[in-house]
Amino acid sequence: MKSEFIPVSQMVANELSDMIFLQKLYQPNEKLPNEHELSAQLGVSRATLREAIKLLAAKGVLTIKRGSGTFVAAPEDQTADVFGLTYLEDKVKLINSWFEFRLILEPSCIRLAIEHGTPEELQAIIDSANRMANYVTVEKEELIKEDQIFHIAIATATHNDIIQLIMPSLAAAVRDSIITATQIGTDVKSIDNAMTHHAKIAQFIEMGDADGAALAMRYHLSKGIKDLNNSEKKF
Repeated sequence: MKSEFIPVSQMVANELSDMIFLQKLYQPNEKLPNEHELSAQLGVSRATLREAIKLLAAKGVLTIKRGSGTFVAAPEDQTADVFGLTYLEDKVKLINSWFEFRLILEPSCIRLAIEHGTPEELQAIIDSANRMANYVTVEKEELIKEDQIFHIAIATATHNDIIQLIMPSLAAAVRDSIITATQIGTDVKSIDNAMTHHAKIAQFIEMGDADGAALAMRYHLSKGIKDLNNSEKKF
């Protein structure tokens, strides 16, 4: 099912913003890759990318120069303190809100998954946890993808239509949590939390213990909130 809550163009605009402000992939006055390259990198159509760029141009984040391309706006052209701490502050607040929502949702999701999931779907969750536990040296992007796979596999196994509606947003929240953790210095804790607690959740799934799995999920998400709020970085 496709999510109707957040337009795809807005999700792409959010991802581009993170590439600029959190990942620091593009600096002020720097030209973005051409439409063909950037749309392929983001996995979206060129039409969707254009809409996302228009959204960011309207906010003063990007500057469109006809005949030259799209550039990250210069600091003096910014309408807000987007190159300061404001963007990161807002991102941390958003991640914290997502963690709180997930703390309500996902312990119940794992119960439903154990109750309604097929053997193949439950095995997919276990396999994901095992892959993450066995990662030693791997690109952070691969860990982010595996983290997303794990939580989406649980949501899929619930066979609940409403839960599956929010899966794209849930996947984005999982990704955002690790990217933001990198910027505030808690990425090592975040990755260790995922590696450790995904494995524990998987163990309870193998035992068919819904209570244990729900408790492990609750601890996993609570630890994420604690690490986020105990960041040494000051805003």
